[in-house]
Amino acid sequence: MSKTKLIGDTSGQNEEANTNHMTGDLQNVRATYRLNEKNYLKWSQFVKTYLKGKERLSHLLRTDPTPEDPTFNAWDEANSIIMSWLWDSMDLAISDTCMFLKTAKEIWDSIRRTYSKARDAVQVYEIKVKTSATKQGSKTMKCADDAAILKTFIEKDRVYDFLAGLNSEFDQVMIQILGNEEIPSLEETITLIWA
Repeated sequence: MSKTKLIGDTSGQNEEANTNHMTGDLQNVRATYRLNEKNYLKWSQFVKTYLKGKERLSHLLRTDPTPEDPTFNAWDEANSIIMSWLWDSMDLAISDTCMFLKTAKEIWDSIRRTYSKARDAVQVYEIKVKTSATKQGSKTMKCADDAAILKTFIEKDRVYDFLAGLNSEFDQVMIQILGNEEIPSLEETITLIWA
């Protein structure tokens, strides 16, 4: 097995490490931590913890050395291994979206922007703004009937919002609730979740 110098951090200190061993370690990712559209927080925590334990977290958080830097080749080799591992730790549809990025940090930042809760909050806000801007215009309204329909719609919307915010441990109960012909009220939904 060949020995290769890899960068542990950007402070200029190099460490000896077995590249083949590092590659094998990084590719043995448990499928439960494979990134999909719903588990970004768990996946990102796993990745950060794992890379920190391998003294490679700097590849996700810091700027890259320049090609003129004497440590660049070792850094670039480790970076390629981390990029490969990141792609392997994602569902195929997600890894395809970042396949042509040049560094592990670029992949990390792209995935964070796409799947983090902060991005979800922005999307929810944009939808709420568009909804608030919706006007009745020239459409007529039959007061009692339309008010009842709107009340039912709002109640269902609250249930959907509540269910969408639940952790994956409640998936089975959520499936049962959504499988009913009639969506229960928010209060009934909360009771079912706590049961």
